[in-house]
Amino acid sequence: MANTFKNAAAAVGTSRTDIYTCPGATAAVIHSVYLSNVDGVSSVDATVEVYDGSGTAYFHIGKTLPVPADSTLVLDKPINLEATDKLTVTASAASDLQCFISVLEIT
Repeated sequence: MANTFKNAAAAVGTSRTDIYTCPGATAAVIHSVYLSNVDGVSSVDATVEVYDGSGTAYFHIGKTLPVPADSTLVLDKPINLEATDKLTVTASAASDLQCFISVLEIT
């Protein structure tokens, strides 16, 4: 089994934004999720979900999490993904939120 550390990042919009999709024949552990509000004035709410590829459904990791202006919210508990599962994030305001994650892929 090979272990590879990876990063993924995206600007988050007001509809579900795919941050990371676990490749086929791979398992992944997301070590941390950083949600940064880049707006200097307004707070933004973030919703973090995992798409379960085997059940074809979305499940909330965090719903309507407030991220104050010019600050970062860190989710630092592991999230295990199977092949085709994905992590998505939605923001309450366009262009205010960025997401960065650290991932361990296991093949």
